[in-house]
Amino acid sequence: MPLSNDLALLTIEQLFSANSHYVIPIYQRNYAWGAQEIEQLIRDIADAAEALKNAEQQEDAKYYLGSLVVYVRDGADSAHQGVIVYETIDGQQRYTTLSILLAYLKKVACCSEQDLSLLHLNLDFDSRPKSARTLNNLFQQVQSNDPEEPSIRAAFTIIERYFEKENIDINNFCRYLLQHVTILRVPVPTGTDLNHYFEIMNNRGEQLEKHEVLKANLMSVYNADTAARNGFSAIWDACADMNRYVQLSFSSEARKALFGEQWLGFPASFEVIKCAVETNRDTDEKLTIRDIIERRRFHHTGDNDEKAKEQRFDSIIDFSNFLLHVLKVTVDIDVSLDDKKLLQAFEIIKNDRKKITQFAFNLLKFRVLFDRYIIKRDQAEKWSLLTLEYYARDRSSSFSYNNSFDQDELSGVNKQLAMILSMFHVSHPAYVYKRWLNRSLAILNTLTSDQLSVDGAAYLRELEQLSHEFLSEICGETEQFNVEALHRGTSVQNFVFNLLDYRLWRNLNAGQSFDGKGLNNPEIKKHFDGFQFSPSRTSVEHYFPQTDPSGANKMGDDVHRFGNLCLISPSSNSRLSNYSPADKKKFYVETERAESLKQAIMMSYKEWGPDGQGINNIESHEHAMLTLLKEHRDMTLPTRK
Repeated sequence: MPLSNDLALLTIEQLFSANSHYVIPIYQRNYAWGAQEIEQLIRDIADAAEALKNAEQQEDAKYYLGSLVVYVRDGADSAHQGVIVYETIDGQQRYTTLSILLAYLKKVACCSEQDLSLLHLNLDFDSRPKSARTLNNLFQQVQSNDPEEPSIRAAFTIIERYFEKENIDINNFCRYLLQHVTILRVPVPTGTDLNHYFEIMNNRGEQLEKHEVLKANLMSVYNADTAARNGFSAIWDACADMNRYVQLSFSSEARKALFGEQWLGFPASFEVIKCAVETNRDTDEKLTIRDIIERRRFHHTGDNDEKAKEQRFDSIIDFSNFLLHVLKVTVDIDVSLDDKKLLQAFEIIKNDRKKITQFAFNLLKFRVLFDRYIIKRDQAEKWSLLTLEYYARDRSSSFSYNNSFDQDELSGVNKQLAMILSMFHVSHPAYVYKRWLNRSLAILNTLTSDQLSVDGAAYLRELEQLSHEFLSEICGETEQFNVEALHRGTSVQNFVFNLLDYRLWRNLNAGQSFDGKGLNNPEIKKHFDGFQFSPSRTSVEHYFPQTDPSGANKMGDDVHRFGNLCLISPSSNSRLSNYSPADKKKFYVETERAESLKQAIMMSYKEWGPDGQGINNIESHEHAMLTLLKEHRDMTLPTRK
């Protein structure tokens, strides 16, 4: 084992050994990873484990997970005599997640080559007893009535559900995790000012990303053609900032030439773009990767009013994955939507100047389509579907964000589109494998005109058709609707609940009711008015609990039936899991919220339980919900003779 002050590349098995202990200091923020980060970590490790399992040669491949920056504390306390204690400066979110992941694997896995009981929980928290207690309870598989940290308990639920839903070989995953996944432990020198160092770590420059390496590779085809290089570079850099509209990443002079007076047009060709972009005088004939790092910037003005308005949105995807979507739609439908394979994916156009130039043009086109017709999350955490428009009046000029379909004759189409797009996104929140987004971009490509305008009603119909297809994949494409796929408790896919909420929202808005429950009910109306899809709702709740406070399971297998299920946040599920329906309803009434429309309808019933009127209500509600889902799926089925 390396000395405590040495750099050490450790396997996960070595990291969780008994001769070291890691402490999260008080200056660190609380544990904050959610479903997107946790599921991405598991997926990446699972993909690497499967790749090694299927490799012809079982080589000793290592999977590098990142670094853990630590400070060796002087002297151990009485609880850790003879153990090296490390203060964790950077990497605590990843380390805490690994601890929770191992707690889950200890519960369910039985690795033939590894004894998980030999692993030690060696993570602690300064002045955060709830966090330490929760992690210990999970690792030791004990129940406690003492207060717990909801974010840590919720992370365990996310991990548990992800493994239940995904086809992951747990034993293979476990072996690979312990033996092949590695972390570089980096100790800082003794005497380091930790508060200052922590500040530096959290404001450090970004590392070179794969898409920047890819940019250098693709630009090499232009050789000494400075104008083409500048055109390509301007497109790439403008599109790379996914959190603001692409027009704002061009110089003020180029915007008008590229997008017209109101920024609503689109250039006819790459040649037009090349001519519109200012010549960069200090551009070398051969741009190196080091040049890209040093010149990392965007072409935009320093206007203070613009800066106040342009960074008000969060993108649902990052640039590396967006590049793959454009490549898949325009070049090869077999491209994998996994950014780990970004450089390999672009081998199909490498060294082909014509294809690379066409890709650059398509990149800008699809970025404009993405900005106008794919949802974003604004600063108020609301979903928006807006188009950027420039205007000049009364000797002043500025820009505004307007509904993308506010002129459409179909009333409310902009809101309906924002609803269905956010429904897709919260069902698949990770950046990778966004099949719905790829299909949506392909739909836009077929609907768009030369100036990239789109018929909103046609777009909505195509997206609803896509949702029908996804539901058919779950519940069957034959005439027989597979209800058994929905009577599986926490194994039911989130998409089903989110799609159901979308249909409830749409149909309630049209005046329909379900088992007599409609907008004439004040509580349902209140939740309907404020309803939006939330990325935090990822946990399936049994409204009547699997185990009630007395320790009994009164409903048996009926507890997993679809009528008794709804989607809520993991933190709420952790807190309320064993509450009775009456106590859950009381909690939500006091907090003046419901987490889904299905849940709001469920709470409108006075009785809910395993017998009498309670079970009758569950059956009636279930029948209404299944009928709605069947109607939705059957809209895609062939006409029956």
